[in-house]
Amino acid sequence: MANISRAFVVANRRKPTAVRIKKEVERFLLAKGIALSASSPQLIITVGGDGTVLFSKKHYGIPYFAIGSRTSFICQATFADWKRKLPRVLHTLRTEKRLLLGCSINSRRLPLALNEIGIRNPEPRILSIHIAAGKKHYAFRADGIIFSTPTGSPAYCYSCGGKQMRRTDSSYQAVAISPFRRIFKPLIIPSSRACTLRISGPERAQLFIDGQVFGIFTEKNTLRIKGSKKKFLFVKV
Repeated sequence: MANISRAFVVANRRKPTAVRIKKEVERFLLAKGIALSASSPQLIITVGGDGTVLFSKKHYGIPYFAIGSRTSFICQATFADWKRKLPRVLHTLRTEKRLLLGCSINSRRLPLALNEIGIRNPEPRILSIHIAAGKKHYAFRADGIIFSTPTGSPAYCYSCGGKQMRRTDSSYQAVAISPFRRIFKPLIIPSSRACTLRISGPERAQLFIDGQVFGIFTEKNTLRIKGSKKKFLFVKV
């Protein structure tokens, strides 16, 4: 065993299959002598899919083992093969560090992002977007923009024309959502470099982080994004 004595299991309660498998995982852990505890767990196990990981990502620094469907981009195991993979994890726990993105609006800090941070116009109109990355400035129009981590790059980012990155890369990318005349090309930014975002005009954009909406973004706001010093830990299977 990898000296794991405490684990915490989280499931998407809206998915009956996830609820059932959560109970099976908990019985499996108890049979191995591992206590179920939300207090100082040494391993987090999520059951449901990518969204379940994103909604429960607050346990930074603790390894995550995720169980989801075959369409998942993040999860290391599926509903069908977790019984084969979890014993290996418990026997030899190895982890992989992933980049998290930090952001703030007008100096007010927001939650870290494991997948992406972005804005989009909920109305059928384009936004006038202004980005500063280092000494370079970009101005263009688009439905919105995504700042994606390597973990999030195979999902929404890729669908918008972004590059699929290596999971352990130390860069993030800015990808426009339906840019006018495709003027803005995906931009790779080192994690240590901050990027600022503004919009001009009367539009009221929607700010989202990892699939959750965090309010309205207008021309009065400035969004600042940079790689976080905190890392997210995934179990290597």
